[in-house]
Amino acid sequence: MGKQGQRKESLAGAAATLVVGALLAIEVVRLSVASNIAETNPRLASQLAPNSPFALLSNAMGGVGRSAATGGNPDQQTLDSLKATAGLSPLQPEPFLVQGALAERAGDMARAEVLLTEARFRNPRSNAARYLLADVWLRQGKVVQGLTEMAVLSRLFPEASVQLVPALSAYAQSPGAPDRLARILKTNPQLKRPLLNALASDRANAGLVLDLAGSDVRSTDKEANRWKEKLLRAFVSAGAYQQAYDLWRAFAGLPKGAAPLLYNGDFNKTGAPPPFNWTYISGPAGFAEPDKDRLRVLYYGRQDAPLASQLLLLAPGSYRFAVAVSGSPAAGALVWTVTCVGAKSPLMQLDVASGTSAPFTIPTGCPAQTLALGGHLQEVPKDTDIQMGSARIQRVGA
Repeated sequence: MGKQGQRKESLAGAAATLVVGALLAIEVVRLSVASNIAETNPRLASQLAPNSPFALLSNAMGGVGRSAATGGNPDQQTLDSLKATAGLSPLQPEPFLVQGALAERAGDMARAEVLLTEARFRNPRSNAARYLLADVWLRQGKVVQGLTEMAVLSRLFPEASVQLVPALSAYAQSPGAPDRLARILKTNPQLKRPLLNALASDRANAGLVLDLAGSDVRSTDKEANRWKEKLLRAFVSAGAYQQAYDLWRAFAGLPKGAAPLLYNGDFNKTGAPPPFNWTYISGPAGFAEPDKDRLRVLYYGRQDAPLASQLLLLAPGSYRFAVAVSGSPAAGALVWTVTCVGAKSPLMQLDVASGTSAPFTIPTGCPAQTLALGGHLQEVPKDTDIQMGSARIQRVGA
């Protein structure tokens, strides 16, 4: 071949290279545009690049969304698009996710497990893949795997903790569950208090709750006191007052055997939870709150309202309640009462405006009592702003 022929061949090759390069550049641009607009305009993406994985996936997921809205299965075109996507872009998790969800719906848990595992492998941060995989494992009885998966999900997406807690609560009753749950909570501490709150509503879970709580038993912050108070009230609701008190005494850090007739009469801000410490109530009618070792009470006199209360365990006998008052409350506006739990009529009524102490007698058959401060509706509403302190109960007779 002469030099002229070689030159023509070289030019032809260069031209071919340029043409191929141009075509590739055009294809890259076309696919990039299709990818960018696939989520917002799948129809245009399909027109630009009908066989691109982006357009196919966008159309397929649109079909999945429409079928989900009607409660049906995706149509054949949607399934074909998902299959084509898996072939063109095997790292996309969506085809495996959708097929796994369909397998689970059909009851084929083994196939669903395989597909959803593949979906999770392709996108470890896929909340849908992890949630469905956890659900499949739980349905298969693979409880530890399912709960562990949901624990990971709750770290990635904290809002998932709310969905995980019922499953953890149900599993907590299983043999060997406490040790496994303790391991799960150790690596997922954000689940501990929601789980303790869920379990604490049943006093039968008391031992389990205390075991899982660990150092949280000694914590005195509001979140810890929430589950403690719920557990204590579960005992109280069942009439197990002494058990509730023994548990509360441990929470409050009281010495063994200590049993004051009235706890925290100086209204200090302590870490002990209700109901054997004060419950303070605030609302549109007024409020009661501790303030520098005193109880500040602001009451507007416009409606009846509870303001403060404490559960007592006084033995039958005669007592006297006394409290110091600073300020000038309106007559009948604020009244202290002692009432047997479950009874309607109080054993004692002390109008704060007319006195600072009153006697009362605990009868037999009254194992627990409520000491309460309440605001009472006034014919002519008037603001009452006072302070109280040094509340005491003394036994004065047999």
